[in-house]
Order: sequence, then structure tokens, then C-alpha cells
Amino acid sequence: MKLNLIMATAFVLLCSCINTRQIAGTLNSPRIHFGKRGGFTNIPVEYVLTEKGQLYKLENDSLLRISGVASARLEHVKSLIENTGFRDLDINDPGNITYFIRVVTEDSDNEVKWHDSSEMQGLVMIYNALMDITKKEK
Repeated sequence: MKLNLIMATAFVLLCSCINTRQIAGTLNSPRIHFGKRGGFTNIPVEYVLTEKGQLYKLENDSLLRISGVASARLEHVKSLIENTGFRDLDINDPGNITYFIRVVTEDSDNEVKWHDSSEMQGLVMIYNALMDITKKEK
């Protein structure tokens, strides 16, 4: 009986280590963070899209895998980001509800923040494309 309990505990610990390694690997690879913060409840909504098309939702400091994203959709988002010159944008315009996009690559890490009354058409287009992925891929 004790041996079964020890084996079950060891298995659970091993599985938790594998999950931690997967999350650490996800956060070290090129990725896109996006979402919003603030509002009445101040509950942040954040998603992470990896370079391999894996979509995660960040909840309570844990990554919950939602789904995979089709490569065509992923390429569409990447082209939108590239065409706006996202890497060189320097926008930090928070408000009551703050929207954000953070793009992390091997050689850059840039985050932009804006609020809903801003005139950020290019960013809104990228943000909407990313949010469409979360709706259709669930």
C-alpha cells in the first residue's frame, strides 16, 4: 500500500516537472503576448501565441493551452506585425482599459500599450486579428 502511494506521488511530481519545463520553454521562445487590463474588475486577460502556433491563456500565473493555430492565420498575424514596423514602435498610452501587444523574438522585445479612445488603427487591426484567433480556435 505504501509503495503504491509513493509511486503515485513520484508520478505526480514527475508530471509537474514536465509541465514546468514546457512552460519555461514556451516563455523562452519567440512569442506574442496580447490582451487587456483594467476596467471595473481590473482582471487581466492575457494570451500567449508561440512561433509554432500554440495558443495559451495566462491565468493565475499558469499557462493553459487553448489550441493550435493554423499556419496561414499565424503568418497573417506575423505579416501585420511586420508591416506596421512593430519592432520600432514606442507607444505607452494606458487608460482605464489598457490594451497591449508584446512581441518577443530572439533579437527584440517590444510592448505597446494603448487605451480604447486612442487613434491606433494599425495596432487595433493586429489586436483584432489576434483576438479573432482566440475566438475561432477555442
